[in-house]
Amino acid sequence: MTSTAPEWFEWAVSRPRASHFADADGTRIHYASWNAGDTAKPGLLFLHGFLGHSHWWDFIAPFFTDRFRVYALDFSGMGESDARAEYAHGCFLSDIAAVMRHAGIAPGIAVGHSFGGSRLLQACALQPETIRRAIVLDSYFSVDEEAPPQHERRPTPRPYPDEATGIARFRLLPEQDCPPWLSEYIARHSLRQTDSGWTWRFDPLLRQLPPPEGNMRMLERIAVPVDYVHAECSAIVSAERARRIAAAIPNARGPVTLVRAGHHLMLDQPLALVAALRALLA
Repeated sequence: MTSTAPEWFEWAVSRPRASHFADADGTRIHYASWNAGDTAKPGLLFLHGFLGHSHWWDFIAPFFTDRFRVYALDFSGMGESDARAEYAHGCFLSDIAAVMRHAGIAPGIAVGHSFGGSRLLQACALQPETIRRAIVLDSYFSVDEEAPPQHERRPTPRPYPDEATGIARFRLLPEQDCPPWLSEYIARHSLRQTDSGWTWRFDPLLRQLPPPEGNMRMLERIAVPVDYVHAECSAIVSAERARRIAAAIPNARGPVTLVRAGHHLMLDQPLALVAALRALLA
């Protein structure tokens, strides 16, 4: 870790983190815990964005162990979870349910960002026995016939010769400001070494995943409490869409706007996000 990283960040990423594996329809799903032994506390599960992994929460999750038993998963085909032969959108709901059951926290509270938040909304509608409360962070969801925003789908790169080269090539999609020490941390945990070199920790087949399923009627089915947090400078979700998503869910609060935050709001406004989540969970 570079010397420019602030003290709070160094503290958070130094907290002990354990690995576990659950089975979702025959696929091994990895998830992390920070205090799994605190069984008297309610469970809190963090869900990452598309092609991400559980380490995106390493500097957020430890701030919640005082009140919760905290976990973060790797969706199938991402992070340390196994790849699937093919991906349907329902498989990611199976990932969430499998981890909730294996950790013993179902029905539980979940926080989902972007892709993870969209899957969380689907789980609230289709698997209400799994989720008792949801916090959704700048997640796109269809409330009309408009196609989701399209971003550059970069071709799968050849393996990098060394870790440093891979870290240097790391880019956010969509691109936004991020402190170098934090970008380096995410990049380092996004790579794995193989016989042919260093590659990203996701299944290239995921790049072909079709647009997410769901519509206004699915949102209207959600009965569990939902908080919707919108990133003010998001390149994915407009303020109007955030209002329409929250308005469509019968028992929703929001949108709560995180000021000056880009879509990857844990990267440019991490402490503001922690404060917002603490307030919503109070």
